[in-house]
Amino acid sequence: MGRSIVLALQTLGVVFGDVGTSPLYTFDIMFNKYPNTSKEDVLGALSLVIYTLILIPLLKYTLIVLWGNDDGEGGIFALYSLICRNAKASLLPNQLPSDTRISSFQLKVPSVELERSLRIKERLETSSMLKKLLLMLVLFGTSMVIADGVVTPAMSVMSAVNGLKVGISSVNEGEVVMISVAFLIVLFSLQRFGTSKVGLAVGPALFIWFCCLSGIGIYNIMKYGTEVLRAFNPIYIYYYFERNPTQAWMSLGGCLLCATGSEAMFADLCYFSVRSVQLTFVCLVLPCLLLGYLGQAAFLMENLTENEQVRCFGQWCS
Repeated sequence: MGRSIVLALQTLGVVFGDVGTSPLYTFDIMFNKYPNTSKEDVLGALSLVIYTLILIPLLKYTLIVLWGNDDGEGGIFALYSLICRNAKASLLPNQLPSDTRISSFQLKVPSVELERSLRIKERLETSSMLKKLLLMLVLFGTSMVIADGVVTPAMSVMSAVNGLKVGISSVNEGEVVMISVAFLIVLFSLQRFGTSKVGLAVGPALFIWFCCLSGIGIYNIMKYGTEVLRAFNPIYIYYYFERNPTQAWMSLGGCLLCATGSEAMFADLCYFSVRSVQLTFVCLVLPCLLLGYLGQAAFLMENLTENEQVRCFGQWCS
């Protein structure tokens, strides 16, 4: 039992820090260019966020992608290695002569799915263009993950520190930047101690964060009304796009921020088991995120002119 708790805290600290802090800026960016002017807009944006969380982190990663690991290793190169070993798609020769002879046997299978898989495998083995394209996609995807790891910490820390201006009016933008830079230097300097120690150090703080996020969300729902629960009906997404198509399309970029960091669930799989990542996300992270977003939307529906989401927390704490 004790080991499971430690593993869950490490998983929180390493895997879910990114997606867990996305409520700090998601709605702010969604309504940055086109301010929310009606409760229906808030419901539509909230419904987008809810189903983005359900489709990408839950269905895609938790239920599907996590099972595509390479002997416990996750990430894009793990998938590439898995494909190369099973379909000989690597540009570098990594097959023994015996492997070539074994793979030359033909097996007539009645399954349509297996026949389709064999045809795709044969195309990968014989086409050098497809091999190069596959490698380019792998390198491109890895570059995007690295870029996300560079940009997102700055956004998360800046959004969190920016909340100081709510309670302390004397804090200006320059001081927010300097405090954020100091935090980032400390966080990046701690990485040399290893994933296990960093996870244990950050995990309890993130556990408190998720508890506060859900608590504030419940408070806002009880204070401002349960009308936000209607956003679980996806029809409000359709209404949102029908009523304000330009605003809805522009807000999609901000909506995707609610799922940023989901790739860490698979990329960091080498440090944790599939089951620990799944249980931590389903039992703790996802419910707290949903409650947090519901609470923010409830606040916005009663305060349509407010765009900085840190005020949702500052209003409650004041």
